[in-house]
Parts: sequence; C-alpha cells; structure tokens
Amino acid sequence: MKNWMDEFVNNTDLSQNRPIKEVVYESLRKTLIESKIPAGERFIEKEYSDRLNISRTPVRESLKQLESEGLVKYIPRTGVVVNRITKEDVIEIYKIRSHMEFLVATEAMKHIQQSDADKIYKLLDQTEIANKENNLEEVVRLFSLFNTELYALSKMKILPNIISTLNNYLHKFRKISIADKTRREKAIVEHREITKAIVNKDRDLAEVIIKKHLYDSLDVVLLEISE
Repeated sequence: MKNWMDEFVNNTDLSQNRPIKEVVYESLRKTLIESKIPAGERFIEKEYSDRLNISRTPVRESLKQLESEGLVKYIPRTGVVVNRITKEDVIEIYKIRSHMEFLVATEAMKHIQQSDADKIYKLLDQTEIANKENNLEEVVRLFSLFNTELYALSKMKILPNIISTLNNYLHKFRKISIADKTRREKAIVEHREITKAIVNKDRDLAEVIIKKHLYDSLDVVLLEISE
C-alpha cells in the first residue's frame, strides 16, 4: 500500500529562503493539484511536521487555507482528508473561464496592432511545427505563451492571475486534454480563429470561438472524470 505522505514530504523544499508557512502552503497545494492522491486519503499533519522537523502551526494554517479552497476537508473523528474535484466543480470552472477569456479578448481588441498579430501568428506557426513533430512539451509551452501574449495585450493585471488560479485546479485534466491529438490540432486552429477575431475586433465571433474552444476541452476532461 502506497504511503501518500511521501508525496507531500518529497515535494516540500525547506531549503528555500522563504517563510516556512509560505513554503508549506505552496508545496501542499502543488502536491494536491498535480499528484494523483486519491480522494478521501488522510493527511496526518503530525507525521508531516515530524518528518520535516517543523512546527505544526504553519501546517495547520496551510490546511485551513487549502480547506477554504476546497482541496481538503475536515471530517469529524477522521481528520483532514484529500477532497476531489467533482464534475460539477469542473463545469463551474469552465463557465467562469469562458467569461474571463472573452473579457481578455475584448480588452485585447482595444490595443492590438498588426505587429502584435504577426508575432502571435508566428507563434502559432511554431506551435503547428511542434505538434507535427509530436513535441508535446513544446506545444504546451507555446499554448501557454499564446495565452500570455493575449493577457499582455489586454493590459489587465489582475484577471490573468485569477485565470491562472482556476487553471491550477484543472492542471492534471488540462494535460489530458492537450495530450489528445485531435483536440490539440483543433485547439491550434481555434487559437488562430480567436486571434483573427481580435484583429478584426469582432466581439460576437470571438465569443463563439472562445466558448467552443473551452467547451470542447471540457468534454475531454469530463470524459476522463467519468472514467
């Protein structure tokens, strides 16, 4: 039987010159989001703090914050257990993202120049090449760079961070979506269409494409959850 506490301990790097509470919180959060720790698995804070030789206070404070985010939950007479992201959670996150991504696009329309569009189209050309070469890691990097370019064009500072936080909860599912070759190829085409709609300042078309882009990814994610 696997000791899942190893995952939490091994992912905690206390050599960083940062407050322990901050390191513990981010390490636990990253492990919960990226690892395949089963829902219902207990997190024993004493074992975690003893193995890392740290006070239980920052651990307890981090768990409270993670509970407020829905990543763990406290069950009477059982303790803290790993929570699971439900189908309903995923649907809600994608609904929120669709509105936020549309807002990014409409704001980008106000600022985009031809030189910006040329830069993005070149980026998409590179993405197609990486995809044909089956270089999944590079495709993921370029997808992220595409989003970064649009966020920069929107001139919005807070919204991209909110979207990033939402995406963190779907980290392992988004990787599954991108790993699907058919979905990946469609996503590249949709990125071009979104860019074109922004260049042409076509709000209606941008909204349609962004919703399709996200809800097609949602279908792949929901299929994985149902399995």
